[in-house]
Amino acid sequence: MIKLCAFDFDSTLMDGETIDILAQEYKVGDAVKAITNKAMNGELDFFESLSARVALLEGMPIDQVRKCCENLPLMNGAKELCEYLKNKNIKIIVFSGGF
Repeated sequence: MIKLCAFDFDSTLMDGETIDILAQEYKVGDAVKAITNKAMNGELDFFESLSARVALLEGMPIDQVRKCCENLPLMNGAKELCEYLKNKNIKIIVFSGGF
């Protein structure tokens, strides 16, 4: 019997990447995408890339972050899957590979 189910959040339960959505909201989306592209091309390692992208979000008002995060788009069926697992008494954990 399954007792625990673990999910990554970004692009698994949520349709997209949280950092990209926050960056768009804060008007630094193009800069974040440029850093991501450098990392994908091997010009930056993951932690350099993550640090640089997060630094661009410095100063973003918490109310803006909260509002944005309350409206993140879920993958089709994600909510129903989690409800199903909870109804079967299966514990759910969600993590972020980036943080």
